[in-house]
Amino acid sequence: MRDTSKRGALLRPPCEQETLRSRNVDPSALAKLFEEWMQGDVGEQQETFEELRRLLDENRLPGYKLFS
Repeated sequence: MRDTSKRGALLRPPCEQETLRSRNVDPSALAKLFEEWMQGDVGEQQETFEELRRLLDENRLPGYKLFS
C-alpha cells in the first residue's frame, strides 16, 4: 500500500505567516517590473504571438487548427 501521509503536506496551501515570511518581496519592485512588462516592445510582442500561433497549430490536423 502506498504511503500518502506526505502528500497532504505538499498540497496544503501555506498559511499567511509562512507566505509572508518565505517571500521577502518589495511591492514597489514588483510594480516596476509589471510596468516594464506592460511597456514592452509591440513589434516583439507581435512576432512572439505569430511564432506561438504557428507552433500551436503545427501538428494539428487541418480541421482542428486553433487559428485559421
